[in-house]
Amino acid sequence: MQKQVFFIIGVVLSSFSLMAQNTGGNATYNFLTLPYSAKASALGGMNISSMGNDLGLAMFNPSLLSDKMDGDIHLSIRPYYANIQQYDFSGAKLWTKKNWVIGWGVHYMDYGTIKMTDAAGNELGNFRPNDYAAQISLATHYIKNVQLGTSIKFIQSNYGVYKSNALAMDIALRYTSSNELNQASILLSNIGAQLKTYTVKEDLPFNLIIGWSKKLEKAPIQFSVTAQRLSVWNNTYYDANFANQEGYKTPGSLQNLFNHLLLGTEVYMGNQVNLDFGYNFIRRFDLNIENQQNWFNGFSAGVGIKLPRTKIQYGNAFFQRNLYHHFSVFYSFKR
Repeated sequence: MQKQVFFIIGVVLSSFSLMAQNTGGNATYNFLTLPYSAKASALGGMNISSMGNDLGLAMFNPSLLSDKMDGDIHLSIRPYYANIQQYDFSGAKLWTKKNWVIGWGVHYMDYGTIKMTDAAGNELGNFRPNDYAAQISLATHYIKNVQLGTSIKFIQSNYGVYKSNALAMDIALRYTSSNELNQASILLSNIGAQLKTYTVKEDLPFNLIIGWSKKLEKAPIQFSVTAQRLSVWNNTYYDANFANQEGYKTPGSLQNLFNHLLLGTEVYMGNQVNLDFGYNFIRRFDLNIENQQNWFNGFSAGVGIKLPRTKIQYGNAFFQRNLYHHFSVFYSFKR
């Protein structure tokens, strides 16, 4: 069985590594890389392998959809500065006849109201720019312990008179050990192309991600390691001229390696409460400033509370001295 899983993984990687867009950060629709749920925010900003039947995580990785999510809905809100808001709404339904789990969701960014001016600075009114992605997901068992999932997404950007849209697909595979103490996933995210462009055609934020989670058998703790953007070795933005002027060092091979990684830890306080902690290496690297207090850049945390039919998740992440908050609510129409 394990040989079959590794064979499938090898085929997926070899097939799609040739198709990977090495965008190096120069992609459009980068709002698709933001965490879709408070739990993802708490676990470092991304997690594709956590065990726990979280519909918010399954919106990002369709292979995490399971029959235990049948009848669940999920709503997340993440406020930013300047009245920028992120909203995520999703649900799941089990198609018993086919043994398929079907998910749906909307990932929406509202950038508030912005004044519209001409080249001379004369005000012509206001406009409300926004991005959104609407998706349909499907997951099913392939062989024992292996779940396959895929999502089809329609992406739209509206920036006043400038509009664009695209179609994208996510393909994922999840392996869960028989004792349910280990789980691993591979996700190929945002494979697709623009249908309508602003001016010139741009790449989508393709991401090749691998994740592994481990539950301790005799302790209520789960650890996760996520490796992202594996189609691009140098995962950092580095301006040589600026770095030389400011005294920044060129990121070395070890730094490039760690900048692909995110770490997560979940601690279960009984059956009703869980604490989440995360660390994002590249976030700390990007946000740290020489000769200044960098506080807790890269660190994140959160808490989840289970109630009858309802689950509430809260997550936060540090950006210099600022703390960003993320709230999620889950409701089950079936016990």
